[in-house]
Amino acid sequence: MNKLLLKYVCLFLVFSILLVSLSGCYNIYNIDHLAYAVALGIDFGENNKLKISFQLSIPGGESSSSGSSSSSQSDSSIVNSIECSSIDSGINLLNSYISKEVNLSHCKVIVFSEEFAYSGLSESIYTLMNNVQVRPDCNVIISRCSAEYFLTNSKPVLAKLSARYYEVAPSSSDYTGYTENITLSKFFSDLKDTSAQCYAILGGVHTNTTKNVDSNKSPTERDSDNKANETLTDNKTNIENMGLAVFFDDKLVGELTGIEAICHQIITSKLNICNISISNPFEEGKTITLRLRLCNKTKNNVKLTSNGPYITSKVKIEARILTMDENMQYLNSKNVEILEKYTNSYLEAQLYQYLYKISKEYNSDIDAFGKHALKNFKTWDDWVNYSWLENFKDSFFDVSVETKVKSGYILMET
Repeated sequence: MNKLLLKYVCLFLVFSILLVSLSGCYNIYNIDHLAYAVALGIDFGENNKLKISFQLSIPGGESSSSGSSSSSQSDSSIVNSIECSSIDSGINLLNSYISKEVNLSHCKVIVFSEEFAYSGLSESIYTLMNNVQVRPDCNVIISRCSAEYFLTNSKPVLAKLSARYYEVAPSSSDYTGYTENITLSKFFSDLKDTSAQCYAILGGVHTNTTKNVDSNKSPTERDSDNKANETLTDNKTNIENMGLAVFFDDKLVGELTGIEAICHQIITSKLNICNISISNPFEEGKTITLRLRLCNKTKNNVKLTSNGPYITSKVKIEARILTMDENMQYLNSKNVEILEKYTNSYLEAQLYQYLYKISKEYNSDIDAFGKHALKNFKTWDDWVNYSWLENFKDSFFDVSVETKVKSGYILMET
């Protein structure tokens, strides 16, 4: 009898375990309950404080329909915009509208409109950093158009729009130098720093109406002396990231062009590789394209004088000649020396123009020269009382560039 009872007890336990293990979990969320946002846009609202735009990924790239006039559709995503008093209330309102819970764990881009950035971003940045779903490595973009319009026109040419697209797009800075990969954590860190100011990626939407903006510039300027949405291309409407947005504290104060972004990366030793075009010193009316990379980290030094901070920067550049013709006169050692001196003069002129622009015009130390100035102060109180960020506008500069020019990759080097 005991053996029979034990048998029934064992069978009961086995069936109980199987019943529990095979049953579904009602309270567990899955993809059917969540709406994944790959990008977030923030503008001023017309009838409320904010207008938040969510670019939501559609699972499987399936098309979606919506009766709301505030949404736009593509093959793989949909943009929904909602006016609200805060970011969190906007998320809550959208949850009720789409009957799913918005999830920001795959958000790769935070886009602020230029107009909104001029008013200050500290509240939004702190709120986003406080959200456990928002990853600190998502990018911060300041759009020259509304954030909603920017997201609506995010249509990659060579791939479907996804979180991966936004993750890869800023990496173009590694081989163009025209912008920099600025993350939310980097922006937040600079916002709290007493020795540097914030900056962000400058974005815009390129349209056919922008193609004549730079028609009066010289040939060497038309390639890199542009900002987002100003390049001379025949592409259909699409987003473009070029240049940097410059801040003082949490407020936008100005913008930098592509060549100025290259100068910024040279000074901060972040330049990987880039191409620049300069006037040909041997043939009037022609240009030479050079591929630049840093030989060493730029040596920056700051001394305090009665006239203001005296900042020196020593730059060493390696340049390869990309432009070749049948004359091959660049391969002559004497002409290479001439080209090196010409390149030195060109880069020094660009760097001086850039440095005096961020100091005199914007008073924004985005190059973190303040970190080099710290050695001039004995105590932290002395540093705080000096107020470096306020006095950066009084800086004057001494820049020297040493360029080593090499021939092209295939032809014999000089």
